[in-house]
Amino acid sequence: MIYNDKQMTMSVDVLRRDLIERRIAGRVPTDRASNINNLRALARRDPHYMFGVDIHDEWNEETLLGLMHRRVGISDNPNFDEGQDIIDPALTVSALERYAQMIRDSVSRSDAFLFATGHPSCLAWIYASLARAVRAQGCPVISLETITGSDNPVTGTTLTVAEPEPGEVRQVEGVMMRYRNGNLMHTHEPGFMEEVIGCLDATGVHPGLVVADHGWAGASGRHGYRTIGIADCNDPALFVAEAQDEVEVCVPMDDGMPPSQLQGIVRFILSRAGLKDPARA
Repeated sequence: MIYNDKQMTMSVDVLRRDLIERRIAGRVPTDRASNINNLRALARRDPHYMFGVDIHDEWNEETLLGLMHRRVGISDNPNFDEGQDIIDPALTVSALERYAQMIRDSVSRSDAFLFATGHPSCLAWIYASLARAVRAQGCPVISLETITGSDNPVTGTTLTVAEPEPGEVRQVEGVMMRYRNGNLMHTHEPGFMEEVIGCLDATGVHPGLVVADHGWAGASGRHGYRTIGIADCNDPALFVAEAQDEVEVCVPMDDGMPPSQLQGIVRFILSRAGLKDPARA
């Protein structure tokens, strides 16, 4: 069953206060210089900032700044290069509503889900909670074992990526991440998702919804998978993907917060999606 909202609720006003108090939105730790420098790098088509997204020709500094003002809430003043910038909490809340509805719709169809993150120490906690919740409703969560047909008894199933960031794809609590030298690692690169997509194509296993961020989400959307993502105010590529209809929803929020700061967001998503995390029930 999908739970109704009265069984597990969190109001928009409570969420908004939580976002501001925890600096997930509002006056976030990411400063204006980082926002502008990364936006300019994307305008130059620096691959590190493209997240695997096919950035159309119309996106230059001016149009990117306008997009980030509309979708994220950062200042649209082109002469503002340093200081405190913001993520508009109202835009975060609105995007989270749509994000949760996408999950709810996929659960109602019994879709298969794929979860992946470039932020293992932060966003992985959100996705692990969602993975448990959708599994509890009978929805499959695609595993590396399923799409590779193998499971190393020592390391588990892995996929290896050589460049530009070497590492392996590993899966923890249902969430795919970059692994190297004993560590789960941050990455912007789409190559890890490209390896996964190659396996999906080879096996004919396809997710109904990809829940991801960074290059994982960018590559997924570019390959035509229904994708929802999260991005910080200094990561414009996924907002471009959303504007180009390659990503269904991109939630603007600080993506570097530890799990202790993210409980309100998880509670809100689960509430709006009509789900419960069995580990926290």
